[in-house]
Amino acid sequence: MLSERPKGIVSDISGVLKDMTNGVDVAIEKSVEAFQRIQESGVPYVLCTNESCYSTAILAQKLNEIGFNVRADQILSPVSAIIQVIKENNHRPFVLVNKKVVEDFSQFDQTNPDCVVVGDAEEHFTYEIVNKTFKLLVGGLNHIFSYICT
Repeated sequence: MLSERPKGIVSDISGVLKDMTNGVDVAIEKSVEAFQRIQESGVPYVLCTNESCYSTAILAQKLNEIGFNVRADQILSPVSAIIQVIKENNHRPFVLVNKKVVEDFSQFDQTNPDCVVVGDAEEHFTYEIVNKTFKLLVGGLNHIFSYICT
């Protein structure tokens, strides 16, 4: 047992709160109850994940479906981190990302881009799109943000 109350908790999602069984998300035994105790304690927490093929909204929905009470703004992912950097620096991104997260970037003005975001674009990773990305970078863009879909 802890002698002092923690100031905050950072928890991974995959392998800590949930796992995949036959391609389906399942809560790890006792994790829902443990997470409820964290929430009831009032200790601030954030859930971190390297899952980048889904928006934080979808991740929250998936967690809620298996018994967790989670909001998207309580999850930190590669996509949410890149979005935060874009917001803080008023970037106008050209996005080459997975179709499951493309909506997350619709909040940004994407005309006359000043940065490129590259993620797992699956079937959208075409010669034409890669060539456009290359031309933007050769044309003087100073920022490229990338992540790997896991």
